[in-house]
Amino acid sequence: MAVLLHLLPLLVAVVVLAFVIHAVFWGMTFRVDDAHVRVLVYGLTVRKVALADIAYADRSCPLWNEHYTSSLDRKKVVCLRRRTGWIKNFIITPSDPEVFIAQLRERGVECALGRVSTAC
Repeated sequence: MAVLLHLLPLLVAVVVLAFVIHAVFWGMTFRVDDAHVRVLVYGLTVRKVALADIAYADRSCPLWNEHYTSSLDRKKVVCLRRRTGWIKNFIITPSDPEVFIAQLRERGVECALGRVSTAC
């Protein structure tokens, strides 16, 4: 039994790591509402960017970013360039980037027609 107590921190670390991986790849979603772009994990908002703060959106991937990515597929990258903040580029990977950009256009956000960048 004493040996199992020594393995308890390792077991807790493995469970936490598994939870984080599941949350990032399967639990993270992105939503555009009337005032914000929201990053949701299991339905709870963990980050939001005001639509009024977005200068433009495109499919590029600049060097200095704030990442909320739920996929390793570079073709799903959407960059939201903010007007304010220290890190102005906000990178997300919605399941359908074209539909996501169309939703942003409907709400008055300028969207560039850039090609997918391989710089990510």
